[in-house]
Amino acid sequence: MFNKPSRFVDRVFIHCSASDHANHDNVATMRRWHLERGWRDVGYHLFIRKSGMLEDGRSLEETPAAQAGNNMGTIAICLHGLKEDKFTEAQFDRLRQLCLEINNAYGGALTFHGHREVAAKACPVFDYKSVLKLDRFGRLSLNGADLQDLAEDAGDDPETLPVLRRGDRGPAVARMQKLLVVKDDGIFGPRTDAAVRDFQSSKGLTRDGVVGPITWAALLANDRIEHDGS
Repeated sequence: MFNKPSRFVDRVFIHCSASDHANHDNVATMRRWHLERGWRDVGYHLFIRKSGMLEDGRSLEETPAAQAGNNMGTIAICLHGLKEDKFTEAQFDRLRQLCLEINNAYGGALTFHGHREVAAKACPVFDYKSVLKLDRFGRLSLNGADLQDLAEDAGDDPETLPVLRRGDRGPAVARMQKLLVVKDDGIFGPRTDAAVRDFQSSKGLTRDGVVGPITWAALLANDRIEHDGS
């Protein structure tokens, strides 16, 4: 049973161990490798063996060391394996069950991602989006999964646009990101949060990372260069 940590979490990252050797199919080996690199513990929170057995790694109360530059506010899960055809259905079944527990513990208010989304790596090498039935925002769509509502766009009136904060996702987030000139993936993650706070500071607004009517008004009024694409 997944026990929700007290620290803030809004994303889950999926990894693979880059080995199919039977002797490496355990979290103890991962821990030894990471300690040899000078880390203080294994970088992952949870490890899924070929048999589907789940092993605990780093405490869930601690930030992982698994996705450089993207560790804060995350949970890291690693599956033993290197080649796509070597992963087992037992592993995928356990991954689905685990992610469903995590998702519902947060009421669907987090997203799931592969390590390769934030690093120049192929990790994980299997199609995790299909395994977990993820939508384009990284929301879990497995049967029984709680699903957070998307923040919908509501015109040009700052008073009617939704209040946005880290963890939100949807068309309104994508619009806000376009106004900030950052990647408009519709996910209000840490990079978008930082961009919002910097924008607020530049306009003399409260640097709280919350996009309410005042911040919306400043975004909509902000001077921008329009490109015609020619």
